[in-house]
Amino acid sequence: SDLLDEKLKEVAERQHEELAPAIERVWLDGIESIRADLREWMRRAADDPEHWRPEWFELAFGLSDRAHRDPHSSADPVAIEGGLSLRGSIDLLERDPAGRIRVTDHKTGKVRAEKNFVIGGGKTLQPVLYALAAESVLKEKIYAGRLYYCTAAGGYEERVVEINDEARAASRKFVAIIKEALTAGFFPAAPDDRECDWCDYKRVCGPYEERRSKIKPAARLKSLKTLREMP
Repeated sequence: SDLLDEKLKEVAERQHEELAPAIERVWLDGIESIRADLREWMRRAADDPEHWRPEWFELAFGLSDRAHRDPHSSADPVAIEGGLSLRGSIDLLERDPAGRIRVTDHKTGKVRAEKNFVIGGGKTLQPVLYALAAESVLKEKIYAGRLYYCTAAGGYEERVVEINDEARAASRKFVAIIKEALTAGFFPAAPDDRECDWCDYKRVCGPYEERRSKIKPAARLKSLKTLREMP
């Protein structure tokens, strides 16, 4: 706990100097909120009954200029089955006493992913795609991909996707649908129900995009509909 507070103070002072926050009270409240989240995060990690052990941090691929990346990172993008090339950085990879490896992507907001998903209709891809990318970089099998909502806002919940035959098949199907769209050059404006409610680009499309999309030829949206129905 003392080391955590020391490191938080060090980072906060550096960022305070760079950002020069306009309202000091707001800044201090934010730092205290982060401190509380980190302490609870550390407590849960120490009490983990499954004894997952952190082994790789910021494992990057295709990000050659990324600072503080794990030494096992790849400067080149990685290609997963189907030919999709990925660039990115994985927050954390852990190993358990049985030797299994899981990929963790940390989330700081509210829980958005449903339970028991695989790719969530193409909306939640990190657990599966990050796991496949990690396999390519490390040359080891990955047991699972995880979203960890590691703050009070997220209730410290997690969503875990086992990288089994179903997950691998979902990845292949997703890649095939994306390649089909790229080959055809067809990316229709076809928002799902109520997706426009929170979109930042409504001023560009106008307020009636969902209504317009419902009168488009259904056959041309078949692949997109297939993707959205995937668990």
